[in-house]
Amino acid sequence: MSLTPLFLAGAVIGLLIAFVVHEWAHAQAAYSLGDPTSKYDGRLTLNPLVHLDPMGSVCLLVSIITSHGQMCLGWAKPVLFNRDNFKNPWVDGALVALAGPLSNLFAAMFFATLCRFGLPGTEFLYLLVLANVGFGLFNLFPLPPLDGWKILQAFVPREAARTMQRWEESLGRFAPVFLLICSMAFMGFFIRPAVAYTMYFLLRFPS
Repeated sequence: MSLTPLFLAGAVIGLLIAFVVHEWAHAQAAYSLGDPTSKYDGRLTLNPLVHLDPMGSVCLLVSIITSHGQMCLGWAKPVLFNRDNFKNPWVDGALVALAGPLSNLFAAMFFATLCRFGLPGTEFLYLLVLANVGFGLFNLFPLPPLDGWKILQAFVPREAARTMQRWEESLGRFAPVFLLICSMAFMGFFIRPAVAYTMYFLLRFPS
């Protein structure tokens, strides 16, 4: 797609919706599983101002404009949680991580249903579907600090999980740079095909 005002508006709004829904789902899942941290941090809300990171939002806009929509790099404020408050720390931590991408896929299904009704603004709705599918699937990739990395920790030996957690913590402020490099290396091989198949299933697969 060319960088038209419609594309820019759809991409930005779609990804901002994806960010907010994603982080809200993390917060709700953690709270439901017994950790009150997200409640104390005020994250149990869909208010965008609570979830959006100023630098991540600026990077999102700049990356969309400079790449003509070919790369969208941005991030929201991560939802913090304390595994010690969970009954099953590593499994519950994985469930909290999984809640974010699942919320994006549910949001994509909702917008895709509106698209299939042929309502006005179909092109804009398509971009909302694409933003949520892309952000949700990207976060399932098993790289720190993405959700897929935390989900993977539930399936490895506990000592390996702790090592993975330390690796993630050691990235700190360099996490966006790490993700940018990995995105450029793996996007074409894994993420784009997965997004394409998911978009086909949601929008074109026979009812």
